Amino acid sequence: MKILLIKMSSMGDIFHTFPAISDIKRNFLDAQIDWVVEDGFKEIVDWHPAIHKVIPIHLRRWVKQRNKKSWQEFKSWRSELRTENYDYIIDAQGLLKSALVAKCASGRSIDGYDKDSVREPISHWFYKRSHNIDKNQHAVERTRQLLGKVLGYTPVKKLNFGINQNFTHVQKDTHKLIFIIGTSWITKLWSTSEWQTLTKIAVDEGYSVEIMWGSLEERAIADQIIAFCPQATRPDQRLSITTIAEKLVGAAGVVGLDTGFSHLAGALETPTIALYGATSPIKVGLIGEHTQNLQLNTPLDCMPCHKRHCKWLPENSTSTPQCMSGIKANEVWQALQQKIFGEYTH
Repeated sequence: MKILLIKMSSMGDIFHTFPAISDIKRNFLDAQIDWVVEDGFKEIVDWHPAIHKVIPIHLRRWVKQRNKKSWQEFKSWRSELRTENYDYIIDAQGLLKSALVAKCASGRSIDGYDKDSVREPISHWFYKRSHNIDKNQHAVERTRQLLGKVLGYTPVKKLNFGINQNFTHVQKDTHKLIFIIGTSWITKLWSTSEWQTLTKIAVDEGYSVEIMWGSLEERAIADQIIAFCPQATRPDQRLSITTIAEKLVGAAGVVGLDTGFSHLAGALETPTIALYGATSPIKVGLIGEHTQNLQLNTPLDCMPCHKRHCKWLPENSTSTPQCMSGIKANEVWQALQQKIFGEYTH
């Protein structure tokens, strides 16, 4: 049985799809699963042992450039894709762009979410079969149920992200913590002063702290934390996704924001606390017994706004919104310790 999965981005969405891939392999040992994904995430998809072939696509670049060269590259990519004939083509992303990519493939049919289950309802017109999946569920379960309905099985309760075996060579350091301070939206950032306080608490408790960064702005924040607590460290250069994964596996615990690397830490079953404010963890938060999504104890009326800019702050402000600054380092530390100690008492 040949299956083509369309789920092109983002990093967190890709990790959310891994349990569904494990489900397929549990039910169909001979399944050949190919996956269309944005080129920048090819490295991640390769981690799952059930994937037969990763098919990278440069859709973001092609759409941005919109020139003759991009069109020629797309046509060449489409021709290569059509050399394979699939029993099932599944659009697990549910967007117009992913539905159009699914139409590029050759196969018996295209499956996806129905118009009441999807973020962009127009996408369902491109499917031969569409499936009703409750929208009020976590993204992991929605994807698992979609693939289960398409292929005719019921997912088991226990999650299996299926990627830990790639990192069995990494030794756990029970006194090492990783802090993930960056994210794509300003409204998702936590106060630098709280990161400083949390780092000081961790160091005073005998832990070493390494701060991950991915941009010059994030590196500057890391340097502010280190200036406050010189025992903390950061990588000198940007690291590959695989190298960061190895650090996450080797850590005793992780604190992060609403970002793909926090989801990665959770998928790797490292005790992880993720902080949420402008976005809601109910449908796209970390999932699994090793994780906890932390918010204000008393949510604000405007939470979650799902906005890149806080309406209560001046335009272009880089200040931390109250929904995030109200989360205090002491409660984050307590939650992290509960997860870490719970991990070692199992």
